[in-house]
Amino acid sequence: MKKYLLSIVTLVFSNLIFAQGLEGIIVEKYYVSDEADAADAEENFAVSPLNVGSVTYRVYADLADGYKFIQSFGSETHPWIIETTTVFYNDPNYGFSAYEGTSVNNTRKNTTLVDSYLSVGGVANGKVGVLKIEDTDGNIGNQQGILANNNPLVGAPITGADGVDGLMDGTNITPNTLGLSGAIDVFDQTAGGSFQTTNGTIVALGGSQGVTASNHVLIGQFTTDGTLSFKWNLQILAPDGDDEIYVAENPIGTEQTLASLTYESEPLINVNEREEFSKVSIFPNPCTTELNLIVEGLNSENRNAEIMDISGRIVKAIKVNSGMNVIDTENMANGSYMIRILGEREVETIKFLKK
Repeated sequence: MKKYLLSIVTLVFSNLIFAQGLEGIIVEKYYVSDEADAADAEENFAVSPLNVGSVTYRVYADLADGYKFIQSFGSETHPWIIETTTVFYNDPNYGFSAYEGTSVNNTRKNTTLVDSYLSVGGVANGKVGVLKIEDTDGNIGNQQGILANNNPLVGAPITGADGVDGLMDGTNITPNTLGLSGAIDVFDQTAGGSFQTTNGTIVALGGSQGVTASNHVLIGQFTTDGTLSFKWNLQILAPDGDDEIYVAENPIGTEQTLASLTYESEPLINVNEREEFSKVSIFPNPCTTELNLIVEGLNSENRNAEIMDISGRIVKAIKVNSGMNVIDTENMANGSYMIRILGEREVETIKFLKK
């Protein structure tokens, strides 16, 4: 009996120490720049060019319900590293190295929406970052009519009539940055492709939470035409007031690690011409037990397709053909999803809601 009780106590103690409030790091491909974007950056004397095909990545901390994001940090034992094989793009007018409370009006100007920066949730005054698939209020637009590239590899554009900018109303926190002087300059008008710190941090005093039920907190945005990689360390706060430390590698003591804290991007396939999919549509949306997917102009049968949840996790792999495809959704959890059809030269993505 004593041995049995000891086992229970040990199990409970272990669960308390290694509670996991960080469910993962999500990297969203937010936007792909086109010729109009590149020309605007050049006209405004950007330090580094916004080359055509540059990808804007957003990085989110995916937190369990009730948890708060406290800080991203680097230490001697756990360096915090964000790098690209080329350079980071920085907007020359209203960009910042760490979120600092730019007005919505200025965020609408030039290339501010694709600036590279660190954050603890905020993007503009009264606006926080959310995954585009969770954004329900359209977009704030752009005063120069740019950032409207409709690249199927990243979903909807972020401006224009059908744009989804990944911004929603929320109370954002202006972070404190400590020990980042110099290192953070690559995100603020200094040409460079490497951010590293062993004694720096960006802190959300009081903690930051997402504004949707998924509790995703935007912790950084980076635009580059190279390969993006990072090793990320962070601290979060549990609902009971205990903190949890997550490191990219070599955890010590009660520190924890997750594979998604280390990341390296894969190149996007160039899809300047849409040759394989003339039209893709779905109904009903929202769906309950079945979703009808209509694909027109598919040049070969049995194309691979994936259904992904809002975290980017593949929940179902399917085959699609030209014409009507009926997808069973009865056993899928309620929520937002994307179908991604994989062609030889392009990828088509479409969003739907399961209720």
